[in-house]
Amino acid sequence: MEEIRCGSCRKLLMKAAGQAILGPVDVKCPRCGTMNCLRPAAIVPVKPASDRLERPTQGDSSCGSTSRTRPIRKTV
Repeated sequence: MEEIRCGSCRKLLMKAAGQAILGPVDVKCPRCGTMNCLRPAAIVPVKPASDRLERPTQGDSSCGSTSRTRPIRKTV
């Protein structure tokens, strides 16, 4: 856990894991009122869209298929 402190008065503002802050965050110190602008140390690259798995094609009989082999009977 990393301690995030105010740049002016050193008051503890939050504790965060190493890669918890993914984008810019502004935190106002409750003690002195200073706006602390937090930025991630390194931007984590996002996987390109080409690495994602594609959905199965229409003819593929995998999980999630809507076609049924026999009708559903309603019980009364």
